[in-house]
Amino acid sequence: MQRSWTGLERVVEHALTLSRPNAVQLSVLCLPALAHALLPGAVARLLHESPHARLSITPQEPPLLEEWMSAQRFDLGLSEHVTVPPGTRAERLLTLDEVAVLPAQHPLACKARIELADFAHESFVSLSSEDPYRGLIDAHFAAAGVVRSLRVETHSAAAVCAMVQQGLGLAIVNPVTALAAAGGQLVLRRLAFSIPFNVTLLRPLYRPSLPEVGPMLQALRAQAADITRQLQILT
Repeated sequence: MQRSWTGLERVVEHALTLSRPNAVQLSVLCLPALAHALLPGAVARLLHESPHARLSITPQEPPLLEEWMSAQRFDLGLSEHVTVPPGTRAERLLTLDEVAVLPAQHPLACKARIELADFAHESFVSLSSEDPYRGLIDAHFAAAGVVRSLRVETHSAAAVCAMVQQGLGLAIVNPVTALAAAGGQLVLRRLAFSIPFNVTLLRPLYRPSLPEVGPMLQALRAQAADITRQLQILT
């Protein structure tokens, strides 16, 4: 009941804001990794086509991301979950696989695909133990009996890539962040096994829609397609 009442309040507040054109801005809620790697390109596309558009981007982790979208607090949301939160509709924006990131001078950088066994006894930079992808990654290595040297972990995929750039180890991260970090001291490679990575676009069902929503959806789809093409070239 409290969530429903809060959601209604947000809808009313947003409707009042729409009556003041100068106060209107498109609000986007997303995972921190996507604010760093996917949204900048999409926003550049939007502002090229709609130079007077105004945006507010808020990074947030699950489950608050899904809760805030259910409460109708934002015009658009970007999640990694495939489950659709109540009060929203969803569109699959990206379906890719996690990738390996390596220091550019590492001997494994000469390989096109990295096997589980290739990570044996290598220094490995991990996501934090609370991250769901950490659990998936660790499960693959445990099932294969592969032991890594785990010395550094961090909450952020961008921070993982920065550690790899400094030569602190190998890592497995989402391909969007890896692509943004690639070049110079870091290279990305396909994995010989699959750890799916999804990006889901969320839209509130009951929040009044802004005119900028349509162009932003087109910009996100175009940026997602461009990321997919770049990954096919680099890996």
